[in-house]
Amino acid sequence: MDLLIHATLTVTGEREQLPAADARIKALLVEEIFVGEFEEHHGDDALSYDFKVHGGIPFPAFAAASLEFPELKIAAEWVNVAAGRKGRALLTNGAIAEHVEEPLATGSTETHNRYLRAAPDGTLQLAFALLRRGRGEWAGYVLNHERDALFRITRDGDAVELLTTEGATEWACAWRLNGLDDRPSPAAMAQAVEPGLYAELEQLAQDYVAEWFWLSTAPAVDNAIEIDRYARYGYTVREANVRAAKLHRLRGELAATDVLEYSTLDADNVWIRDLLLKCW
Repeated sequence: MDLLIHATLTVTGEREQLPAADARIKALLVEEIFVGEFEEHHGDDALSYDFKVHGGIPFPAFAAASLEFPELKIAAEWVNVAAGRKGRALLTNGAIAEHVEEPLATGSTETHNRYLRAAPDGTLQLAFALLRRGRGEWAGYVLNHERDALFRITRDGDAVELLTTEGATEWACAWRLNGLDDRPSPAAMAQAVEPGLYAELEQLAQDYVAEWFWLSTAPAVDNAIEIDRYARYGYTVREANVRAAKLHRLRGELAATDVLEYSTLDADNVWIRDLLLKCW
């Protein structure tokens, strides 16, 4: 499982060169192999490309365009959730003029309404971070050892609707229950996530992952300490993993055969744990 890398690349310089640069960048992106999507937010004095990609940002296309339009400047900013890092760079004349990377802020001061459940061998069974958005509405980020999603829940009396994403910025699956004892099958759908909500949940996901998890798809140098600890503690490495120090603390508090569980859910939100365990 890859989590999304969010990157924004902005091209500035002489206004007359921007249309030609835009056309060239798009042609180069067609040739570039990357997994994800991008949106354009161009103005009269700048080109802006907003990427949400898995695995890596298509920098080679922009480096080639920078070499062909040496008077233009290409500024890149990104958040790499998998590695728990963010960065920025500046391309001019096909070369990197600046490059800065730093750890993501963990947001650890805001830790209520978090839940985590793992098997004794460390396998992540369910974890989520939750926001209350209003009367009868909740939203959040959920993951296990092999997939992740944003979600939104609405409840009116006993009737409950759960929507989840599936790798894109749209609601892809829906569960509709007449009561919490129902066991419905998911219905496929395609409905865009509201931009404001998406930005809020993406930040929630970034903070939660940076504080609690590491991904096997991240560069080996970033995972070296976690892999060593997992081997020493006898945990099993999956695609998404709880940080060893947090797992070890939970295991020290429980019997070896117990499910490892951490929760700061408000008492009136515990039913959301049961809903996600049942449906997602």
